[in-house]
Amino acid sequence: MPSIKEQLVYEMGDPREYITPDCVADFTTVQLADDGPDRVRVFGIKGRAATDSLKVSISYSAGYKAVGTLVYAWPDAYEKAKAAEGILQARLDRLGLRFDQIVTEYVGANATHGPLAGEPSPDLAEVQLRVGVRGDDRATIERFTKEIAPLILTGPPAVTGFAGGRPKVEEIVAYWPALIAKSEITPRVNIMEV
Repeated sequence: MPSIKEQLVYEMGDPREYITPDCVADFTTVQLADDGPDRVRVFGIKGRAATDSLKVSISYSAGYKAVGTLVYAWPDAYEKAKAAEGILQARLDRLGLRFDQIVTEYVGANATHGPLAGEPSPDLAEVQLRVGVRGDDRATIERFTKEIAPLILTGPPAVTGFAGGRPKVEEIVAYWPALIAKSEITPRVNIMEV
């Protein structure tokens, strides 16, 4: 039953105000009961009358991104990864490259908890440097991807993990949930014969 509960609130937003085409459901009133093997009874959902709006999902182009990774080995894996990030940042600055966002993670040291993880052990066997950028200018993002490989020969020693080649520039397709007045929509059904 836990998986049913998770699905009920997946991307829910406000569970008291879930807009459907037929009503506004209050999912805080849902009751579930085991109803036999592979069966769950869902009941008791309360709500109120439908709104004068429909939900729409809008996708739009929101720039570009690329993510590069290198893995640094013991000894001093974390220190090597930090040094490589510093070298990379200096190169990007020298080139005058500016991004809307740049994110650096040290996978194996603090990628999950960030600064809350504290200083990692100096005996870590390996740390993956993961640097991601995003911005509106594809050429700038493309130039970033050319700055990862040089770190293999001109950065800290004991590096690997570049077997996948240069990072790929990807278009970011963003999602915007919105409401549109029902009066703006004309429902239409087309039946296609096969």
